[in-house]
Amino acid sequence: MDLPGYGYAKVAEEVKRRWQQTMEQYLSSRQSLRGLVLLMDVRHPLKEVDQQLLSWCWQVGMPVHVLLTKADKLKRGAAQNTLLQVRRELEARSPAQLTSVQLFSSLKGTGLEEAYRVLDGWLGYATPE
Repeated sequence: MDLPGYGYAKVAEEVKRRWQQTMEQYLSSRQSLRGLVLLMDVRHPLKEVDQQLLSWCWQVGMPVHVLLTKADKLKRGAAQNTLLQVRRELEARSPAQLTSVQLFSSLKGTGLEEAYRVLDGWLGYATPE
């Protein structure tokens, strides 16, 4: 599911609470769900709403793959530093290796193959060596 503006939209708190309830119901009841791909702007990772969603996923044992989007907006070194910082924080907090993270840019196609490998693993597809 795609939630454009989730966490960033300027709406009333009651509306945000309803969104959170709806999302929790969806994620809890979706039997075919194998994992969650969480998109975070590489310039603003691990916002409070991201951390809440991650905590919920960890509590229920759901794998999460974080795409640090808009990687093309930062210089390579800055993007790599952010990736390492986010990876360290997630590794320290995520139980049983439930979380992975990578850089991603839809504009330049950066990270497509890595994302495909994660999805293939969740779905049980063999990846060629």
